[in-house]
Parts: sequence; structure tokens; C-alpha cells
Amino acid sequence: MTVIANTIARPHPGKGMMVQSRARQLAEIYARHGASVRVASVISGPNTGCVVVSRAYADFRTAARAFQAVQNDPAHIEFWRDVEANPGADTVIARDIARTVYGELRWNTHPFSHIRVYEISRDKLADALQLFPEVANLVSKADANVVGLVPVTGENLSTMAVSYQFRSVEHWAEGLDTVGMSDEFQAIVTKAAKFGALRASFAMTSL
Repeated sequence: MTVIANTIARPHPGKGMMVQSRARQLAEIYARHGASVRVASVISGPNTGCVVVSRAYADFRTAARAFQAVQNDPAHIEFWRDVEANPGADTVIARDIARTVYGELRWNTHPFSHIRVYEISRDKLADALQLFPEVANLVSKADANVVGLVPVTGENLSTMAVSYQFRSVEHWAEGLDTVGMSDEFQAIVTKAAKFGALRASFAMTSL
């Protein structure tokens, strides 16, 4: 299991580069306290144009210890003073936490993510998870990676996200053409519909 915290910000007009720079600065602070970090831009779907700062930890205890250390870090305190003095973005999500239920993150080798969010009740989650090995086997033929995640905090806890990870936007497009449109994959999508409804889909790439 991996614990992931996400912060999402929507840059003000003309402030995109500043927000990206600040996101990298914030990610560096988290990395110094043990997080695996990722700074990404949403390029399609809900929150297009937003900047996402993600940090991953081995478990909840590690995440909690890192959170406390970051809050006490003078660099973090100064960072937020600068942000408050000169805002460049609106916060969409301050800090939502999720955990993986299948697979392992591969941000370093597969920095492009296509995420599909299903609304699914917890009593159907175990059945839905049985589909992941079949999905993983299919997408692996295109050198893609798949990760399942469920929320720990957030507005709607009756969801599950499926993150398909690719090497690049071109690799993503190739995967859609060869795997996503295949009869085999569409059959899995039909099976998944028995357990929950697909509510959202978005794509983002590491900066």
C-alpha cells in the first residue's frame, strides 16, 4: 500500500509559470522530509490547466510524521508567507489523501497519467478489484502501468480511481488506439459497469 496526498491549484491568468515554480519549490520541501513527489499539470478533463503537487509515502504513519516535520520546517513556513503575500492561484484541493489498492506508482518512468474515476460503494469494491489483474495484463502489452486508488479524505468517499500510467502523451495516444479501443478492453469496461458508474476522466503530465 502507498499513501498519497494531493494538492491542486488553479493558476490566475498570467501566473502559470510562477505557480509551477512554486509547486516545484513545495515539492522539494516535501522530498527533503521523505516523500516521493510529483508536480504535474492537468491537460484534459476536469481541472484542466491546474497544477498538482503529489507526495507518496509507504504508510500512514510515515505520512503523518512527514506532515508534522513539514509543518515545522522554516522553509515551509516562509513558503506560505510568500504565497499569502503574493497569491498566484486559487486552491482547488488543499490536501486530499488516497491509498493504493492495486499496483505500484511509476511516476519516474511513466510520468503521464490517465485517471478514470468510478463511483462505487464499498460493498462492491472487492469484486471490482478482481478485474485489475486482467486490466494490468492487457495494458502491460503496451508497456503501460495501472494503479487502483481509493480516497481516505475528500468530498466523495464512494469512489475508486484507476490510473493508467504512460511514458509520454504520445505513448498515451498509442495506448488508447491499440488497447483502449480494443474489444478486450471494452469488455472489461462493460464488466466494470456492473460494480460502479464512470463519473470522471482526466489526464495529466509531470512537469
